[in-house]
Amino acid sequence: MDKNTSGGSDFLLASAQQQNQCAFESRRRLPQLNVEIQTTYENLGALLFLLDRFASCFWGCHGKKHVIEFLVGRTVSCARAALRLIEFGHYDEAMALIRNIMEVGNLMWLFFVEPDHIRGWLDAPEDERRKRYSAVLVRKSLEGLGAGVPHEQTQYALASGTGVHPSPKGPQSHNLHEVPTVGGIYQEKGFVSCLVKLAWATASVGGPAAKLAELDSGRAQETVDAATRLVEELPDVEDYIEVTGSSEEIKARAQWTDENVRGKEWSDG
Repeated sequence: MDKNTSGGSDFLLASAQQQNQCAFESRRRLPQLNVEIQTTYENLGALLFLLDRFASCFWGCHGKKHVIEFLVGRTVSCARAALRLIEFGHYDEAMALIRNIMEVGNLMWLFFVEPDHIRGWLDAPEDERRKRYSAVLVRKSLEGLGAGVPHEQTQYALASGTGVHPSPKGPQSHNLHEVPTVGGIYQEKGFVSCLVKLAWATASVGGPAAKLAELDSGRAQETVDAATRLVEELPDVEDYIEVTGSSEEIKARAQWTDENVRGKEWSDG
């Protein structure tokens, strides 16, 4: 083996172990968080359970070339992956997937408000579909219809700026002191913020999709109710106050590393 690659597999194993430890911490600390956060976690799981069955045609197929099922399936897949990334402490990467769900949410709402767009979206050639139904034009179409936009430009831009586009801000800085990390470290601020954004994005797809797909009325209502309950019980985390002290732990860890590993004094600057 090339000496330059020696130990590569050891690093990957250690990285996976760190992620697993962070996932353990995420679940261990969940009961310590505000009851509204715990409720959001439970409600998100309940909606994803229904949407997973919906997407896999567990209750039967419902026409429209499975377009609704496929979009719901994409949402479920992204949501499950995002949740794992949140548990692993990779909050920036989770936001990239949440942005994908936001885009589906706006498109699904456009289909719900003006169902003719379903046929237009299906029949348009690939290049034309990408132009006519880009995230920007879908948002503008909804604004033109006066229908409201589930995910407005500022929300979408925030998700893009955090999880997709390069930024001079340090990565994974989801703590009160904005100490950057490379993921795999529990940060309560990141966990809570990403979980709530993921929940809202998922609900924005699930509610209208259940009605559009012409599910059995009982199944459709169950799914709509689950999406509605998730939205109605979402907490406002704009001024969220940490309860686990994870930010202080991260600062102390960074300070110890600077003083004992890098050999330099710690400063808040």
